[in-house]
Amino acid sequence: MAHFDAFEQFRMTGHVAIVTGGAQNIGEGIARTFSGAGASVMIADLNGDKAAATAKAISQDTGNEVRGIGCNVTVEADIERCVAETVKAFGSLSTLVNNVGWGRAYDDPLAITPEEMIESYKLNTIASMRMTAACRPHLLRAQNASITNSGSMVGVLPAFDFLAYSAAKAAMNHMMLGLAHYFAKQVRINTILSGTVLTPGYA
Repeated sequence: MAHFDAFEQFRMTGHVAIVTGGAQNIGEGIARTFSGAGASVMIADLNGDKAAATAKAISQDTGNEVRGIGCNVTVEADIERCVAETVKAFGSLSTLVNNVGWGRAYDDPLAITPEEMIESYKLNTIASMRMTAACRPHLLRAQNASITNSGSMVGVLPAFDFLAYSAAKAAMNHMMLGLAHYFAKQVRINTILSGTVLTPGYA
């Protein structure tokens, strides 16, 4: 007689995931959890060496295949290479986690330059759209495909000292709602709104 498995719906055996910004902190935790649940994982990070080292450590802990790749998510060629290498390594792609993001505090929000605003949008909004676009053909072929985005509470409750970051995260929330409607029942899209997380990388 089969026994009840409370975690059956959470297992990711057969899934292939890309986790951006996965070399440390929240991204590393996501990559480790996915791998522990049975997924094959590609860690994409600006620091390629750290991505590879983190991938090796997680793989040793979980026994599942994890790889790391250097990827600047604001560079289209890097995005395309990341997706291509993931599919080449694992044969498919079913899961995307747009985790990478960053923002700094400003004492005077009106001192933020137009260039700084644009750079924040490039990293915190546009990068997730471009990753989604590159992954789309593979996600549409996958079973139970999903996209998860690392959002922020300041994207819905703005903080004046993080205005560039909060505005970009708010834009990402709106953009992903639109994409969720676009993909409808083909690809599941969610954004997690986290508050302050005291990781080793928090500053």
